[in-house]
Amino acid sequence: MDNLTQARRSPLNNSTLGNKKNIYLAEKPFATTLEIRVKPNSVTAKKIEKVLKIKFPNQVGQTFKSKDFTVLTLGPDWWMVVGANKNHEAKIRLVIGNGFASIVDSSAQRTFVEVSGKYAQEVLEHGWENNLDPKVFKSGMCAQGVLSRSPVIIYHGPVGVYHLYVRASFAQHLWNFLSDAAVEYLKK
Repeated sequence: MDNLTQARRSPLNNSTLGNKKNIYLAEKPFATTLEIRVKPNSVTAKKIEKVLKIKFPNQVGQTFKSKDFTVLTLGPDWWMVVGANKNHEAKIRLVIGNGFASIVDSSAQRTFVEVSGKYAQEVLEHGWENNLDPKVFKSGMCAQGVLSRSPVIIYHGPVGVYHLYVRASFAQHLWNFLSDAAVEYLKK
């Protein structure tokens, strides 16, 4: 096959379940994700920020949303840029030069499942290990944890919308769990 991208297949085959009012699960495959590791406020970090036209959030769990992408702070020196394009990656690599930083395109490693609707929080609480109370886990925050034995990065988008980034190898297990947890809310 000449072009391997033509053979690309999503881990969940673009699965959806439910209705947008009560509970809706939808795989959003092939989101571009770049993971950046760099010392905060370093010369190299400032160069990367200039390319992205942002200031990296400095607290784990904070995010930054532009019109093109979202930056999730996963660790003190670790960010995941969701929705960046190949131009961003190329420009970042160019400015890094010999600087001390790492940029990895992790797009193929994970899929993205959106959980939304009136009962989204309740469905996730069936298996999420951290507090999802909107007073604690506010819209615009992110966290890493385990959901039904699956390592997940969760981003709380607008109220009632959660983005779950799960490794492709755990995607089907997580989907089965979410589908089962959603059953009681589908009938409401």
